[in-house]
Amino acid sequence: MMKNTHIMILLVSLLTGSVSYAADYEASVSFSSELQLGLPVSGLIETLKVRTGQQVSKGEQLLSLDQAPFNTAKIRAQSKLAVQKTLLTQSQRDLEQQKELYDRTVLATVELEDAELREKRDLANVADAQAQLATANYMLRHSKLEAPFDAIIMSVNINQGQYINNSLQGMTLITVVRQGHYQTRFNVPLAELENIRIDQPVTIKAAGRTYQGKVSSIGYFAQDDADSKGIVVAAEFIAKDASILIGQEASVHIE
Repeated sequence: MMKNTHIMILLVSLLTGSVSYAADYEASVSFSSELQLGLPVSGLIETLKVRTGQQVSKGEQLLSLDQAPFNTAKIRAQSKLAVQKTLLTQSQRDLEQQKELYDRTVLATVELEDAELREKRDLANVADAQAQLATANYMLRHSKLEAPFDAIIMSVNINQGQYINNSLQGMTLITVVRQGHYQTRFNVPLAELENIRIDQPVTIKAAGRTYQGKVSSIGYFAQDDADSKGIVVAAEFIAKDASILIGQEASVHIE
């Protein structure tokens, strides 16, 4: 009777789909996704402080354009704003005087309207000057390239003294990957793909150590000979130690 009960429980589990899925996949280790860095402004590269393979810390300066034109543009914008604010102060004072005269019926309506138009013009000019100063500050701030996080320099595509022109199309200057962030890629048979989902937890074994990670991408495009190779899936994990080597074999456990 006890044996029959166990059989019934197993059958119910199979029919209701409560049997959990678990699988191990062979994988290889690579860096996490590369990030291509550039600048939104054009200029002459005055300093270049990194080389391929170098490790950098978050906020560390990677390169700087010649600062002279950007500083000059900021000074001009500041000066223009100061002038326009002075003119606005004058026109507002004039308008107050014109209103007083108008209230005393010693000023024509057209003269009051002219004073109001001058104030509106100067208000617009101040707003325009403020926008020009904001643009100058933006260009100055983005004339230097800093590391967005602790990174490894994968490639440097420019040289010191080179002029870059981003007016038509942005240019990739430096390519980086995040330090300590790795990726494994493995093939999942089509029949098992329904058990895989983005952000699914995985356990990764590499270099004799175990790491916790998650599924970061699913190809959804079958490779050649898809029946044997299946779909390429990637899982990312973090390893702060120095034992991880790019290209080494790893295993990914999913359940």
